[in-house]
Parts: sequence; C-alpha cells; structure tokens
Amino acid sequence: MKKNVYILSAKYAPGHFSHMLAFYELFRAAGCQPLLYIDEGYEPFHQEYPDYSYRYTKENVPADMLLIYNLSPYDSRITAKFKKDNPSMKVFFVYHEPWYGMKGWLYDLLHGNESLSGSIKTMGRYFFARKVLKCSDKVILPSDTALRNYQKHGSKFNDRAVLFPLIFTDECGKELHTEDKQYFSFISTAANAKKFTLFLDYVRYKARRDPSAKFQIATRTDVSGYLDSELKRLIAEEKLLLVHGHSLSNAEINRAYAFSNCTWMVYARSTQSGALCKSFMFGAPVIASNIGSFAEMVNESSGIVLNDSYTLEDIDRAYEAIKASLPRFVIGQEAAFCPAFITLLI
Repeated sequence: MKKNVYILSAKYAPGHFSHMLAFYELFRAAGCQPLLYIDEGYEPFHQEYPDYSYRYTKENVPADMLLIYNLSPYDSRITAKFKKDNPSMKVFFVYHEPWYGMKGWLYDLLHGNESLSGSIKTMGRYFFARKVLKCSDKVILPSDTALRNYQKHGSKFNDRAVLFPLIFTDECGKELHTEDKQYFSFISTAANAKKFTLFLDYVRYKARRDPSAKFQIATRTDVSGYLDSELKRLIAEEKLLLVHGHSLSNAEINRAYAFSNCTWMVYARSTQSGALCKSFMFGAPVIASNIGSFAEMVNESSGIVLNDSYTLEDIDRAYEAIKASLPRFVIGQEAAFCPAFITLLI
C-alpha cells in the first residue's frame, strides 16, 4: 500500500508553491501517494493545477508522512494532532531559513539589513521553528550555508539533519525566446533584506543613462509610497512594469520570470532563495550579492555574483555583461527524480 504523504503549508506564501509541486512529484516518483495540505489562500494556485490532490489545513485526515515546507505558527499543533491519530507518522521539516544566531540577528537589525518589523518576524519564526524541530524525524537543509548555520545554532534541538537542495518543477509551458526577455526584474517581497530601495536607485541610475532600459517589479507589497515622480514617469512610459499590492497568482509570478532578462538577487541577507530557483527555471540569469548560498548556486551559466563591496556602476556592468551574452544562459530546467531523495524516507 502506498504511503500517504502530506506536503504542509499552513501559511500562504505564493513563492513556495512551485517547490511544493516539485516535492509532490518526487514523492510520487518514490512510490508514495502525495497530497498538498495547504492554507485556503492557495485556492487560486491549485485551481491552475487540477491534477494535484489537495486538502485544506482545516481538515484533519491522518497521514503516514508529513513534509513541513513553509514554516507557520500552526505546524506544531497540526503535527501533534496527526501524531495523536498515527503515532508512527514520520515528520520531515524543510528548514528554509535556519536561525543564524543572536549576533547575526543584531547585526542585521543595527545595520539596516532588516527592518524592525522584519527582525521581529525573524525572531518569531525562530520561536516556532524550535517547536517544529523538536517533533521532526529529519530536518532538511537546502544549502551548505544553511547546514553550517543549523549545525552551529539549531542542532541542539534536533541533530538528525540532511542536506537536500531546493527543487522546482518545469512550469515554463513553452519554449523560451531571448527576444521575449526585456525586463530587469525585482520579483519578491519589497523588504530591507532584499535591498528593494537599492533596486529603485539602480532603476533611476540606469534610466537616466539608457532611455531604452526596461524594468519590472512584481510583489504583493504595496510599494506606492516608494514611487517618486521619476518612477511614476517611467511607469507611464511603460519602461517600468509594476504589479503590486495584492497576492500574485502563480500565472502572474511565472509571467514575470518568463519576461525577465535578469532578476535582482542583490540581497542584504539570504540563506537560500526560492526565487533563485524560479529564475533558473525561466531562463532568467541573476545578479546576486556574495552572501548565503548565492556563491554556491550561481555560476557563469546562470548569472553574476558581485564582490563584497559594490556600487551602482558595478551592478550596471554586471547587467550589461548578462545582456550581451543572454543566449548562453540557462533557458529552463526540468525537475527529475533524484535518487538521493529516497534517503529521506529511511
């Protein structure tokens, strides 16, 4: 009999949906019966993919295995309910952004790498993560950087950790053409940790020097307060494409990547970015800062990693180099069954 596996996301986070589909495919390839166990906020997403089974988290149906993908305050409570119905149930936790210590947390707060509200959320995630770690059979870390952070700051809660990179499905749906790729794009939450205001500074810098340059912002954050007269003019001239202020559908997110000739990964803080995988999938090279796992994941065929100290001129040189060689960059990848995944089931 096939094992019943729930892929849990009890908190709506649209950027994680593609990765959950990828785990769904891997569990199915491993001979299991997967099911998306998701928050109701995902309703528009799963309607786009009717072939994937799902239930909402308000329904309580016992499972043989539970994969917690997107950390939420409800995970430990849901796990406890399932464990009560099935004490032998296995729990796997994909720890996307492991805690990096009080010193790192204070450094980011004091240096503006995180806003006060963002820092409070980070501390809250750590509080809830500890509960999930203690009830997990295995902890899955997505990069060497994440694993090192976890070994230093998290292994005291659970030392059963394995390294397994973030994965994604091929949702391109069509062949990608470089002539369709026109925009240097910011596709994520507009936050200090992702240097959104620096991206806007670069948009102004580039637009003054190259009137043909085009940019894109796709975010559920309402960024109206960031828009000065110069940015509003670029929007009116259709040189800055802006989609913001609402929860983006998966189709909107995918379209943003498909029409990008480069995506912004010049972050102040990151362990492993799910947006990085989406960029690769849609053939959009990246410009990334030299932090987290970017140096691990980004190479000459997928983008450029900046030096530790960089200017707007450095970012511009990187962008021009990418545009000049766009056809040689990755134009889409396809998820495949990884034999190493079977180790998660042992």
